[in-house]
Amino acid sequence: MLSLNNSPFRSLTGKRKAQEEPAAPPKKVKLANGDAVPAHDPEELHSVFVGKLSWNVDSDWLKQEFSDCGEVISASVQMDRNTGRSRGFGYVHFKSADAVQKALSKSGQEIDGRAINVDVSTAPNKVQARENRAKAFGDKPSPPSTTLFIGNLAFSVVEDTLWDFFSTYGDVKSIRLPHDRETGNMKGFGYVEFSDIESAKKAYDGAQGQDIEGRTIRIDFSQPRETGGGGRVS
Repeated sequence: MLSLNNSPFRSLTGKRKAQEEPAAPPKKVKLANGDAVPAHDPEELHSVFVGKLSWNVDSDWLKQEFSDCGEVISASVQMDRNTGRSRGFGYVHFKSADAVQKALSKSGQEIDGRAINVDVSTAPNKVQARENRAKAFGDKPSPPSTTLFIGNLAFSVVEDTLWDFFSTYGDVKSIRLPHDRETGNMKGFGYVEFSDIESAKKAYDGAQGQDIEGRTIRIDFSQPRETGGGGRVS
């Protein structure tokens, strides 16, 4: 596992850039279970919800069960954060819409002795989710900037997790994950700086409400400390 880093923003001229120069691998997105997925607009993924799963079924087993429907991009069984056990449901992401239709026909079939429920999984309404949070917490919209505040992060998240996740939206310039000075533990939030404001705005709209390592993230534009105001500060 990568060690946590208490350093400030990481420069593009540092270790990461040196590692990436020999080859330019396709940018990837990480799902809640940590699986890497080829860069797609999340709303273009063709997905199904699979419920009433046996506690024995893991993500690999779920993927295998639906592989005859079409090309499976990924499959993830949702796990309880405290116990590490299956929550009894998961999601399968396909490359084509035709595969979804075939997957729906599996509803009622048995996996490990239990009849499963299969339904279409729709992308979350990010705008509505953002509005609901604003009402609940009294959030005020912050002026767009090149840096995003990322809240509600799992404590297991490291810098590379955010690099991989947000690079699909544009050129990531730097990442910062604040840590507690006394304990050394990550504080549960971080900052992602993009090279241009358009990429930051794309990530603000596209990644709002998505899951990273099992937690639904919150995103706001981060403002420089000297500006004050209602926005997050970096």
